[in-house]
Amino acid sequence: MDDLHSELDRIASDPETRALFRAELDRAIAEHCAEEAELTAFTEAATDALHALVRLPAGEQAA
Repeated sequence: MDDLHSELDRIASDPETRALFRAELDRAIAEHCAEEAELTAFTEAATDALHALVRLPAGEQAA
């Protein structure tokens, strides 16, 4: 735990290290958001495909 505190102190006190940390954090967040968007698109496409497979003929109602 002391190593973590030392690293956080180093990031907070050194502008160059802080800038690198923020850039890496921004990159990781952007990557995560892109992955989430990809998964959402995949899920929506799968939902549409499943709906197309189980669509009832016109005029029929589910039991």
